Amino acid sequence: MRRTIQRLLVVAAHGDDETLGAGGTIAKLADEGVTVALCVLTNDDGSRSESGNGVTNRISAIELAAKILGIERIQVNEFGDNRLDTVGHLELNRVVEREVRDFEPDTIFTTSMADLSVDHQLVSRAARVAGRPGKGSVKQIRAYEIRSATDIGEASGLQPGFRPNCWESLDEQHVDRKLEALRAYGKELEEWPNPRSERGVRALAEYRGSQVATGLAEAFEIVRTVHQ
Repeated sequence: MRRTIQRLLVVAAHGDDETLGAGGTIAKLADEGVTVALCVLTNDDGSRSESGNGVTNRISAIELAAKILGIERIQVNEFGDNRLDTVGHLELNRVVEREVRDFEPDTIFTTSMADLSVDHQLVSRAARVAGRPGKGSVKQIRAYEIRSATDIGEASGLQPGFRPNCWESLDEQHVDRKLEALRAYGKELEEWPNPRSERGVRALAEYRGSQVATGLAEAFEIVRTVHQ
């Protein structure tokens, strides 16, 4: 079956969302010749510190992870971590719309509206606005899941929950590169049994693969797709 994705834009709230949610698929598509761009809305980890001190700029980690995964174009914006709800919706929409206009993707991957993180919800909404019909080249939008955001959203009773209807099968090398890219984010990787641990990430890939009788996979919700 011919690959229909040629130009992929991944839209994320935080550096590491793209890797946790779709790192294996990004690596696979990049290997197949798909041109991949990444748009990250925040560039710090301010929510990790109660005092707000010791905030780390994530740009260098984002760049390293992107190189490992095969992402060719990176746009990191300067909004604050867990502060996107203080930014006007129009401003967030315009940031993503500008990237869609400049890069001209045929496909967008973004965070899920089912996530507990408000940042993720707002970014997902902005990506859907930017990729709406009649406003550009986008023919498909997929939402990806993020451990400790999507699953906890469901456990907290957010509705609708994440309901995958698309699975991307992965080889071992793609999962290995996903884990390598996650290591670029340092302290964002946790110890087992945290879902953000290396073992947790692999366990999810195995579970999603088992749902469709393949060894490893990442799951997505198709928000919209147009076949031509």
